[in-house]
Amino acid sequence: MLTIAELALTKISPQTTISLGGGSNVYKLTQVLKQHPELKLTLVSPSEYTRIACQELGLAVRPLNATDHVAIAFDGCGAVDQSLNALKSNGGIHTDEKIYAQAADQYILLATPEKVALTLPNTVQLCLEVIPAGVPQLLDRCQQLRLRAVLRRDEVVATFARTPRGNSLVDVYTADWQVIDTINMQLVSFNGVISSSYFKDVVTTVITLDQDGNAVEITKEA
Repeated sequence: MLTIAELALTKISPQTTISLGGGSNVYKLTQVLKQHPELKLTLVSPSEYTRIACQELGLAVRPLNATDHVAIAFDGCGAVDQSLNALKSNGGIHTDEKIYAQAADQYILLATPEKVALTLPNTVQLCLEVIPAGVPQLLDRCQQLRLRAVLRRDEVVATFARTPRGNSLVDVYTADWQVIDTINMQLVSFNGVISSSYFKDVVTTVITLDQDGNAVEITKEA
């Protein structure tokens, strides 16, 4: 039975640069990569957790600006739809993940079956990275648009969550995401918003599991 990480490995060519994002499936891929030093890969990552995990496995991770070409960026997601548009909201590092994605020839999501759906579910929120001074105005704007918006709290420390740049994270909820393109445009264009966790027309492939538990890939052409 082929796992998600094992199928992801078949996509990788030797002596190339690979980006490893966040999530449990990406971590499983790092464990597989540890077993294949003959590939002689260069690794980069937007995730501090993944960088630490790689270091613990003895895998060197370089800064993105130290390489001039990324072949594949692997990442996880909260949800992805049939058009391969995704919400990557829980990690809070979507700005960095988009930077690494746009640097790559391919952007491949590693996702368990429950995260793959015909449409994006309302159980996964839209997350915005926001300059702190712009948060009150953004919350008001969301209320005007009849969206529920919450300033994200840190899960460990008794304070609000911050991005690596010291910005705030605002989680936005709605009854459904049928008009997410419009909502996303309205919010991202608002002054103070850096980026959103909605990845539209970025994903090239999704690797998931079929009903028998075997890894399969879904592409834009499928």
